[in-house]
Amino acid sequence: MDVPAAAPLLGLLHRTAAELAAALDVRDAVTAVLRTGRDVLRTSTCGIALLDETGTLLVPQDPRDDDLAGLGRGRPVPLDSATPSAEAARTRRPVLLRDRAELAARFGPAPGPGPGLNDSVLELGEHSWAMYPLVARDRLVGVLRFGLAREGSLDADEQVFAATLAGQCALALERARLLREARRTALRYRTLAEAGSLDVFTARPGEGITSDMPGWSALTGRADVRGSAWQQDVHPEDLPVVLETFHRSVRERSSARFRLRVRGLSGWRTVAAVAVPVLADPTDPASHIVEWVGSLDDVTERARARSRTRTLNALTAALAIATTYPQVLDAVLRACLDGGAVRGTLAVAEGQGETGLKVHRLLADGTRSTGDLTDLTLDDLESVAGERGAYPVGAAGVAALPAFVRPYFEAAMELGETSWAVLPLNSRTRRLGALTLGFTDSGEHEEDDRDFLLAFARQVAGALDRMQLLQQQRDTATVLAEALRPGPLPPVEWLSTHRVAQTSAGVEVGGDWAEIVPLDGDRVAVVLGDVMGRGARAATVMGEVRTQVRTLALVDPHPTAVLRGLDTVARAGGGDDLVTIFYGVLHRDGRLLAASAGHLPPLTCHDGPHYLDVPPGVPVGVGGDPRTDVLDVRLAPGSALVVFSDGLVETRERSLTTGLAEVLEHFRGVARGGPAEIVDLLVERMVGPDPTVDDDVTVLGLRLR
Repeated sequence: MDVPAAAPLLGLLHRTAAELAAALDVRDAVTAVLRTGRDVLRTSTCGIALLDETGTLLVPQDPRDDDLAGLGRGRPVPLDSATPSAEAARTRRPVLLRDRAELAARFGPAPGPGPGLNDSVLELGEHSWAMYPLVARDRLVGVLRFGLAREGSLDADEQVFAATLAGQCALALERARLLREARRTALRYRTLAEAGSLDVFTARPGEGITSDMPGWSALTGRADVRGSAWQQDVHPEDLPVVLETFHRSVRERSSARFRLRVRGLSGWRTVAAVAVPVLADPTDPASHIVEWVGSLDDVTERARARSRTRTLNALTAALAIATTYPQVLDAVLRACLDGGAVRGTLAVAEGQGETGLKVHRLLADGTRSTGDLTDLTLDDLESVAGERGAYPVGAAGVAALPAFVRPYFEAAMELGETSWAVLPLNSRTRRLGALTLGFTDSGEHEEDDRDFLLAFARQVAGALDRMQLLQQQRDTATVLAEALRPGPLPPVEWLSTHRVAQTSAGVEVGGDWAEIVPLDGDRVAVVLGDVMGRGARAATVMGEVRTQVRTLALVDPHPTAVLRGLDTVARAGGGDDLVTIFYGVLHRDGRLLAASAGHLPPLTCHDGPHYLDVPPGVPVGVGGDPRTDVLDVRLAPGSALVVFSDGLVETRERSLTTGLAEVLEHFRGVARGGPAEIVDLLVERMVGPDPTVDDDVTVLGLRLR
């Protein structure tokens, strides 16, 4: 294999993994993979083609960096074409072509006149090729293509490397796709917040309306409005203006706003509409339109439509940026006052039971209070609000209310309130409580007023429900963090130990772990593992692998047996998570048997501070490594051993090579200290005293007594 030696190659894999973990879009991921493919496999060309939204075409992707000019270029390839890339995508298996004759024999000349797709690669002077399907969680993402100036394609070692690179690439591209969809969803609902309407639709170029419009259907009686079916309900005089306005927004990539007459069940109604283009790149006005997000509003006979729309708009915008439950409460109560009330009161069940309600209140003078409402239940609130709300006016209205709530309204009358709206807060799945608005005018709420207030309450209920569920998820993550948080290191009579573990910024749980597993015969297993990624997913995988290591070590602690066992379990499970592990068996007399599954080497002060020459191996489950290479060394009494995850040494600003050199230099100055002194100093020097790290950082230090 004419590639760099194993250690530098491992460094390249770690570099690529780190770059892919930091990649936030497709071009970042493509750049990292193409650079590594070029540097390691010495390719003539290297490219990534992604499956388009129709699932019928492989579209080549350009890298971001200028020094990769020429890589990633190519022509779109139909999935049903007789080409190596299409076959790799269809079969989800690598396609290796050793020479031009094999290309011609398997795929033949292009049909029809003119050069075909396969002819275009021959013109580049290539003589062999390798195509690897990019599959993430059983979903075909695209194809990774290597073109070589030599014959023979890839040898066995190069194939292992290419398969590993393809697996990392597929996961990064899938994550980039999910991030793109999340951004698109955020843009869509930001548009909704700006529009402030209750009926929303989406549309795509060439397809027309692509979503249901419940409001339109309720207004017109037409069940299916998708495509161009909605046009049948538009007044003939208004339709040309509507279409021209929409087409102009397409040309100019601008919002379209118009009013139109719509044939309703009770006659013609006037509807205000807005359609806003969602761009593929919101920062580039020239990028193509992915879809439109629009809203519809029936403005017929609504004297206070502007005021109500502004209120809902303000509430939606405030809820769109609220990230915590208290922020949602504040946004709702302030919107109550902005809508004309002098008091807003939320009585909400914030636990799982039907009792123990919390009450949150905001007055017009800005006074805010929160307390317990122990003498009422959800059933009590429902009996007052009903399905359509209660709207008492004056003393007579209060007297008609159930006796158990009259004292609250009598106290409000003493403060000057004369009418109220008691609105049910119900999500699609559960009851949440009630929202009470107090007013100082004595007029009855008309039917359209009540409709508006109920719409307001539905929006409030939806926001409260989502945030309470999110809080429950956060609580679950906290429980998971507690369950997976490593316990204290077990005491070992002949060892001194210390460990530091920090998760990456913004997450409760991570994918690193380090531990000591006591074995019989005055031995311990020393383990440090790293699951690529962060958050609950990485932590869950970490917990599974940690349990597997413990079980395998107790059955047969030899490094070869443990790593082979992990490979077998990973292949049987079919997972695609990247896991690296350092595993060693340390004897009381200092003998160390150590092996690595793609992990960084440990430090020791035996015979002077240096890295132990542990065979690097490949990550768990990758395949191609018999796990027979094991370091057998005897550490002198008093020697220190330090193992760590790559988060200690590698960041976006610091390369792996630089980080390893810096850690070794810091270790030289403290190598004779205790494990706590060594570990704490390395973390402080490499990460800082108040870390906000991009990756999990785990360091384990040992010293023979």
